Amino acid sequence: MAFTARHLVRFADIDWARVVYFARFFDFAHRTFEDFFNDHAKIPYGEVLATRRLGFPIVHSEANFFAPLRLGDTARIVMEVLTISKRSVTSRFTFYRGETDERCAVIVLKQAGIDTSTFTATQFPDDLHALLAAQLAQEAEKSPPR
Repeated sequence: MAFTARHLVRFADIDWARVVYFARFFDFAHRTFEDFFNDHAKIPYGEVLATRRLGFPIVHSEANFFAPLRLGDTARIVMEVLTISKRSVTSRFTFYRGETDERCAVIVLKQAGIDTSTFTATQFPDDLHALLAAQLAQEAEKSPPR
């Protein structure tokens, strides 16, 4: 199963070429990750960080860009988990232009679990691990973007 979020491309998201600045794709991916907790899991992301003391720093990232997103476009972002262990999760964020099948970018992020009070590695709590594991992509869908 995949989680989908939508983000409107605003003026602050674009660069001089009038397309979404590449770094904003990473911001949109992280917003989608936050929205997964806020909207899907019904656990405020701030609570995950502060109360549950679980953080998700990025330890590896990859990006492929296929088509620009422009001011006023809606980025539809599909988040799928590619792999998960007790201490890390690798997710793929596929960006589409609105409700079309036009793929604009694919970002893959590996995030480690840390205790936010000590900044040391930690395991995901069972309930959060299960929520993320439920987003696992099917085997045929785990291939790298082209």
